[in-house]
Amino acid sequence: MMIRNGAGYMKRMPRLAVRAFCRLSWPVRILVVLAAIGGFALAAVEVTGQPGFCNSCHIMNPYYASWARSGHAQVNCLDCHLQPGLVGYAKGKINGLAQLVDCVVGRVGTKPNATIVDASCLRSECHATEELGAQTFGCNHIQFAHDKHVNKVVDGIRITCGTCHSHFEGTGHFGVNTDVCFTCHFLSDARGSRLVDTTCQSCHQVPDQVIRRGYVKIDHREFVSYKASCEESCHQREIRQAGRVEETVCLDCHAFAQSADANSVELHRLHSNGHKVECFACHRKVPHGQTQVESVSAMMNCQSCHSDTHQVQRTIYRGPPAQNSAEEAGAPHPGSPGSAERVLSPMFMTHVECIGCHVERAAKTPGTLDSFGTVARAVPAACDKCHENGTGAKYVPFWQGTIKRLYEQVERKVKEAEALAGADTNAGHARELAPRIQQARSILDSIRLDGSWGVHNFKYTEALLLEADKMISGGG
Repeated sequence: MMIRNGAGYMKRMPRLAVRAFCRLSWPVRILVVLAAIGGFALAAVEVTGQPGFCNSCHIMNPYYASWARSGHAQVNCLDCHLQPGLVGYAKGKINGLAQLVDCVVGRVGTKPNATIVDASCLRSECHATEELGAQTFGCNHIQFAHDKHVNKVVDGIRITCGTCHSHFEGTGHFGVNTDVCFTCHFLSDARGSRLVDTTCQSCHQVPDQVIRRGYVKIDHREFVSYKASCEESCHQREIRQAGRVEETVCLDCHAFAQSADANSVELHRLHSNGHKVECFACHRKVPHGQTQVESVSAMMNCQSCHSDTHQVQRTIYRGPPAQNSAEEAGAPHPGSPGSAERVLSPMFMTHVECIGCHVERAAKTPGTLDSFGTVARAVPAACDKCHENGTGAKYVPFWQGTIKRLYEQVERKVKEAEALAGADTNAGHARELAPRIQQARSILDSIRLDGSWGVHNFKYTEALLLEADKMISGGG
């Protein structure tokens, strides 16, 4: 019976409340309404300020999950996402109400964007600036100091907490992204100069222990004692590519791409200071640190010393450019017969490559340190691949014998001319003879260094020797 009476009373409660409200005077009614609205607002503010309310929107589920397992799991979402102070709190609530309306009417995107201001992080009850500045952190073997980064500006980028703490480090919530360090520290201007003056030891400490890699023992103290530069010696290949921006990356957010000559300082200011745009949303990652060890032979750049080692052979094989020709201007040529026509080898005209004749692999001079290597030697039998059998054995000795005899004849005349020039008491005549002797000697040296004795280009080699004979005989 009591239960039945209680249920009936509960049904009459709304009507009784309305009757009681109607009996009140208008001023009292207004106060009651305002009190009810205020109570509802306070309750709504409290409910919407809880992390669980954020998770009620399905697009926030992954962010809520990452927050729940992060080091900030005991910190309320609004403590970070709203600016400190009453004004910041009010603005945040109004913005949240607008987002709630967007969510209800279906105007919300699938990837929410949030910017955490430094003032939220650097409050005395959270991460005081004084405490951060007095500490040096070790992160992935990198020594990091906050006082060298907070509020610094690099190429229009104001370094904030969100510059390094982002969602680019796996599934962590506001985790430290070490890759962004490389983007700033290795950033270069249009002239290729580093925007941040940094060296390896700005971030890394010199190892004080001996490192073993297989059979190799590395003691960094030895290198430090010789004042070796990390960047210019062992660690030259630590940075493999620049974090340049692709031309099409703007289209990921904008309707049109920026021009190629856009001001980088202004772009950085717009994207990093006013909006939370991650560095790698535009820049490619900069790999830093070796993932594999190259052999010493692969690291050696032989071309830095051994360049154009077969220049004489190439010049004689293809012949010089025609007179007044701009072809390969500045390329060294030992001389030409003075004709406007090029003296070309038939093999060059038919595009025979070096490996067409240099077919025999032979050991280098035995007894030397590099005797384990091999060289490709040319043999007369190589001619038989394109010509009838016996062609090489027939023509190669003929060409070489003819050129050697002509070479010896001209060399003898050059030596005689050099002796006469040295004994000549007429200074004017000696000065006139010297350039011809020098040019003839240059032709002889080129043919000797070529080493093929006419095989590379018999007609051109013969023409050069005849020209040298003419010079030294006084007819040139």
